[in-house]
Amino acid sequence: MWATAALLVATIALCAGATETPLPLGPCGPIARRHEHVDVATHELRKLARTPIGRIGVVAQRGGAVVPIPFQVDEREGRKIAMPDGDEPTGDSKPGVLDPDDLLVFLPCDAGLRVDRERLAAAVSGLETWREVEVVDPIDGTHGFAYVVVAEHPPATDRSYVAYDSKNDLVSTAAYRMGMVQALPSYFAVALGHPLGPNLLDGLRLRAEGTLLGNLATVHLTERDARHTLIAWRAGPVRVVRRSRHDVDLLGIGIHISAGVANTAFYPLHVFGPGSMKLPISPGLLFRRITAMGGVDLRDLRGWRFVAPGTPPGGLAIDGTMDEVERAFTANGTWFVLVHEREAILVTITLSENLARAIPFGIVYDDDASHASPPELDPGHVPLVGFQGRGLERLPADRYHFDLRVFLLPDYRPGDERRVLAQQATPLVVEVSGPASPAGAPAAPR
Repeated sequence: MWATAALLVATIALCAGATETPLPLGPCGPIARRHEHVDVATHELRKLARTPIGRIGVVAQRGGAVVPIPFQVDEREGRKIAMPDGDEPTGDSKPGVLDPDDLLVFLPCDAGLRVDRERLAAAVSGLETWREVEVVDPIDGTHGFAYVVVAEHPPATDRSYVAYDSKNDLVSTAAYRMGMVQALPSYFAVALGHPLGPNLLDGLRLRAEGTLLGNLATVHLTERDARHTLIAWRAGPVRVVRRSRHDVDLLGIGIHISAGVANTAFYPLHVFGPGSMKLPISPGLLFRRITAMGGVDLRDLRGWRFVAPGTPPGGLAIDGTMDEVERAFTANGTWFVLVHEREAILVTITLSENLARAIPFGIVYDDDASHASPPELDPGHVPLVGFQGRGLERLPADRYHFDLRVFLLPDYRPGDERRVLAQQATPLVVEVSGPASPAGAPAAPR
């Protein structure tokens, strides 16, 4: 299997050089958040339900002009995004028309200044009606505005921030490319202020070890003991969403653990991977001790640094050899940063309250080129980074949620990760207003 994976990774790398790169995210308007998106449900758009999607546009006042900005409408059935492509496609009961549960998606970085009625009408030929979407950043109090407009031929842009090659399961943006094999990441290259670099990823590492009651046996699991399947996807100019299924069978003791279905979303400068785990019984009924680790084995990041809660100032130097400081490093935490000169990759994990309350959660770091932990394509850890949970045997039967986020930080300066973490902890506030009829007008500028 791993020989096949190696061949596929090589194929992806070759294809990556030929894939057309989407446009980078430009300078932000008033809302300086480059790692977030805005979801507006149709029911918030005040009587725009049943509007044909082809009659909708989104504009913002940027650089003194009212211009179209990239957006997409993700149609949904209930809370499930309709994905028309894949082995298990899902559809919408009324495709091509805004339903109350559909989502209009754009980036807050693209929001602009407020627009008055006359300027909006002059910019949108045949304007029938509009909705003002105000985005407020509670951290600094800034306000940004975007306008959802309805017209027979609404303004449109061909700008796209993301692209998806379904044949190779490859997501591309101007800042990174990520390829998957059997629904798990196997290729990750970045281009932060320079041409696309080499593949940094040897593979995802999902490891668990459990000792049965009475010390009867110890069970070991790796990522290849689970089934990971890509089942559907949807690609737009703002984000690509992939749906995958993940299941584990504990052979010999008859336990099936369903990690459920994950909808991973890819944006210009970040990846959002929510997940869940359903335990039909408490593992403590069978196991005395369980630990689990999820991380990534990286390829030769010599010259980079590792920064996390508890590391010395400046972080740990990645060189393929564990020194005394690195061997002594141990910390609980839910984030770490990989830093190389003026570029950085921030990784965070968020746990549901029932999961965070039940288990201690720590950071994994191993910088040892001689440490093999097969199955690997490239032996050694330079480094292996991730998160580890201990005491999982204490979990009661329940469903647990978590999400993993990867942020690309171009033009990095020490401490930038604190700003992104603060933004994640302080969501944007989104308010929608608009005319009661097509003859209405936006509120007066503030």
